Amino acid sequence: MENTTEIFDIEDADIDCDPSSDESKLITFLEERGLSSSYPYLKKSQVTFESLEYMTEDDIKEVITPVGIRALFRAKRFESAS
Repeated sequence: MENTTEIFDIEDADIDCDPSSDESKLITFLEERGLSSSYPYLKKSQVTFESLEYMTEDDIKEVITPVGIRALFRAKRFESAS
């Protein structure tokens, strides 16, 4: 049996969906903070815009495995949008 992993890219996201939808909010949030590279990891783990504020350090470590991307996400997720 073939093991395939679906990778999501922010460019492939449904950006034409309702701007008030959770996915649109998540994409906007990430783009405004320069965190688009974390989107595939969050999407794969079914993290939503609503659930972001409840993520613990352990959750972040489990979801975003590349250390560099994870470090930026941790540092910028509560910053004001640029």
